[in-house]
Amino acid sequence: MLPFDPFALEAPDTWATARALLATPGAKLVAGGTDLLPSMKHRLFRPGLLVSTRRLPGLRDVRETPDGGVELGAGLTLREVARLPIVRSRYPALAAACATVATPTIQAMATLGGNVMLDTRCVYYNQPEGWRAAIGGCLKCDGTVCHVAPKGKGCYAAHSADTVPVLWLYGARLRFVEREIPVAEMYQDDGIAWHRAGADVLTHVSLPAPSGVVVHRKMRTRAAIDYGYLLVAAARGDAGYRAVISAVGPMPIEVVGATPEALAEAAFSAVQPLGTHLQPAPWRKKMVRVEVGRAALEL
Repeated sequence: MLPFDPFALEAPDTWATARALLATPGAKLVAGGTDLLPSMKHRLFRPGLLVSTRRLPGLRDVRETPDGGVELGAGLTLREVARLPIVRSRYPALAAACATVATPTIQAMATLGGNVMLDTRCVYYNQPEGWRAAIGGCLKCDGTVCHVAPKGKGCYAAHSADTVPVLWLYGARLRFVEREIPVAEMYQDDGIAWHRAGADVLTHVSLPAPSGVVVHRKMRTRAAIDYGYLLVAAARGDAGYRAVISAVGPMPIEVVGATPEALAEAAFSAVQPLGTHLQPAPWRKKMVRVEVGRAALEL
């Protein structure tokens, strides 16, 4: 078992104290820790201070909004979100997405906010320190070259957060301490700086009243635990079909189509998976057409 570097842990009970602690150079926020702590063991991050969210007020709230929507605290665990009656009845695809993350044990620890803010992943990045040292590191950590695209200039680590595609199609908004960002505007095409939140802290996820059906699909090697190498959410409206595809690049990709077949072809044309996963990229691209088509037919 890999050890941690030494670090301090603080659990403030006010936002003012939390902000002061997070101003410490190198400090990191920790909620469930199911992604951050393994990354610390791999020396992807070396924070001297972790600031826990567990005592901060408001992060576990569930509030029905006047427009028929719901506001979910970012500190709710994925298991809690998946079991909420209002989520199961109005946003079943979100409940399904929460239930496909890793194992039930991890779902009981990982938070909704942590999944929304999940770090991008790559077979060259998510490795122990010694493994990365043997290849000279990568552009995202300890190196200067992206091994996925050595002649490129960017990082292509893949965005693999299960809940984001369905939140995108539900029209969710992310409320931070200092701003609010629609999920559809949150992410950008950079595996290192993959979101637009900066150092702000996510406090709530707001969903409007549902306006249609959304479905969630996920492909992974072992259904019991692995990160997805293809995530698909699809929705049907008056103007046709929409889909959001993730785990194929640094940001989710949205496509539209008048029919299930047109949607699947649009997704196949728009998506270009790279070698960030162990599964062959050409096969993953072919499965985009298959999974998007299946999701549309499910609707």
